[in-house]
Amino acid sequence: MTRHLVTCLTITALTFVSPAPAAAATYASSSAVYDTVDAVEILEVASTITITGIISGQSSPSTLSYNLHLSTTESASRCDRLALLAMSKPGRFQLAMNYFYGNGDGFTCKLIVRTP
Repeated sequence: MTRHLVTCLTITALTFVSPAPAAAATYASSSAVYDTVDAVEILEVASTITITGIISGQSSPSTLSYNLHLSTTESASRCDRLALLAMSKPGRFQLAMNYFYGNGDGFTCKLIVRTP
């Protein structure tokens, strides 16, 4: 009987506990280098890439969106390919999102081979 009561109380308590909502992606305002990439999302209409991963020097993943410098589908897909390569071989590559100051501000992406 006690075991049944404990189970019912646990279920009741968990009913009122809701998980924390997922954090919405925020737009990056400075460059970042990712040690790991966990997820990549492209919004081609706005030439925006959203990356979830661990930024160098941090211990937990974060999600940031970057407005790409060149507003073309081609630049978004190139950046997407680099991010997917970094995702497929964790520890071998770093993905750098670099802020570009020039004609039309925005971000460029760069794949960096890590030293073995």
